[in-house]
Amino acid sequence: MAIGDAKMLIELELLRSLTSSDFIALAPLQDHSGRVSWKYVLGNSNNRYQQMVIKIGVGLAGSALRLGRWVKLDDTHPKFSQERLQSPLMLAEQLQTAAVFPLMSNSSSQITGLLFIGKREQTRFEHYELLAVHDKIDTFASYLEENKGETAK
Repeated sequence: MAIGDAKMLIELELLRSLTSSDFIALAPLQDHSGRVSWKYVLGNSNNRYQQMVIKIGVGLAGSALRLGRWVKLDDTHPKFSQERLQSPLMLAEQLQTAAVFPLMSNSSSQITGLLFIGKREQTRFEHYELLAVHDKIDTFASYLEENKGETAK
């Protein structure tokens, strides 16, 4: 495991605790294979996420990727049940509430990754929990930039 990977997992665990999340995952987008998938995952109940590919516009993660802004899904959403069924990660991990945040590169406005948080209980994310995520977004984007440099060597 690279040093950058260890730092990433520590930060993810901290954020998972700050947001009272049961599940947290990060997908870097700079993979040269063209396949976007979840690389860093904590709190998973199974390994189905390993076979999942994120497609633009499909599911919660695909919506965040298409829109370029964060999205959430909880019981306040008018089509909660239908939207949840279209989110493979929410189904596989039995999540009731989730939010996905695009990570932007500091050097450009390009999305470099996606951060996914979720809860298995029917509780919404509190405002302070979402603020905690927004405070950490630049940190995760920086780690992705560092790891990109490490893998290029």
